[in-house]
Amino acid sequence: MSEARRAERLTLLERFIEVGAEAERSAFSRPAEWDDTHDWFLMTRDVMNRLWVAERLIRIQFPLPVHDAARAYFLDLNRTVWEGLPDGESVRDYLEDNRLAFLDAARAVMG
Repeated sequence: MSEARRAERLTLLERFIEVGAEAERSAFSRPAEWDDTHDWFLMTRDVMNRLWVAERLIRIQFPLPVHDAARAYFLDLNRTVWEGLPDGESVRDYLEDNRLAFLDAARAVMG
């Protein structure tokens, strides 16, 4: 892989991971009640839109196994942010397996 392509991929990974972390913070701070004028919703909508774009860019630039792992993490995160989790479930624990699967898939490709 050329150094330019590698650098581009690293930038995309950093973007996806960074926005994913923002989305996780939104999931942790999800209020019990909100509507489309609530500050949490307005901030979270922006974060989730950026995460959606970053996930699509992963599909364009990486082999499908990396995108599949990114997509699974995105879908779990999207559900957690917008729907919440049942009482007693941990956001961190719920997201951990797919987050790690994505990071492992990306690491395998980046070598």
